[in-house]
Amino acid sequence: PILFVHGGSQAARAWAKQLNDRRLAADFHLIAFDLRGHGASGKPWQAEAYSADTFAGDIKAVIEATTARKVVLVAWSYGTLVAMDYVREFGVSDIAGIILTGALGALRPFKMPTEDPNAAEFARTRELQLSPSLVDNIRASERMAKWLTATPMSAEEQRLFEAISLMFPGYARRAMVQRRVDNQDLLERLRLPLLLSLGEEDNPMQLEDGAVMAATHPRIGLSVYEGAGHSVFFEQPQRFNAELRKFTQQARSMSD
Repeated sequence: PILFVHGGSQAARAWAKQLNDRRLAADFHLIAFDLRGHGASGKPWQAEAYSADTFAGDIKAVIEATTARKVVLVAWSYGTLVAMDYVREFGVSDIAGIILTGALGALRPFKMPTEDPNAAEFARTRELQLSPSLVDNIRASERMAKWLTATPMSAEEQRLFEAISLMFPGYARRAMVQRRVDNQDLLERLRLPLLLSLGEEDNPMQLEDGAVMAATHPRIGLSVYEGAGHSVFFEQPQRFNAELRKFTQQARSMSD
């Protein structure tokens, strides 16, 4: 089984190029779901419904509901934090391996380039995301969708990503940003195969940290996608799917 965990403001639909890959679907049990607050999942009002331990419990519930054993977790962006929530709460006994893409799951301190020309615009967009105004939320969704890829996506895909983003209510978003974002203590506990799949055009500080992790931990691999940004699985699906297949086969053989 391969369990996909999408990023913040998105949904399982983000993994369409993996879920619709006939070879992957023929050989593996592909599992994807919408995180609470996102997509078609429930959207509780209470802030405590979006805690780290609750997200960990959601992952466990999906694993149990699908009777999956020795899962390969594939997590994107905010989803990498959710994957680490599960590891912190339940350990790695039911996991064969982990792929992190678009972020490092806070296994290293999050850093942004100090002279990044887009930093101010990104901060302003985050304010618009957290605003109670739907007009502000729409403007934020338009900006964020454009930042998901290094090369502009089609107009149809752009509208779809924007629409999915608007299904994530502001109160849930505000609750989710008030959470633990330091998982450095988990790094030594992750004694299983871990692959970092990162876009060359994404945060350069993240690439540096990924290289350090891969150089200092024998079970951590690093795959950098030239010309790709925050969503390598969407931008270069053929390569990503091939590497996912190889990683899953190797991780499962090591766990048997």
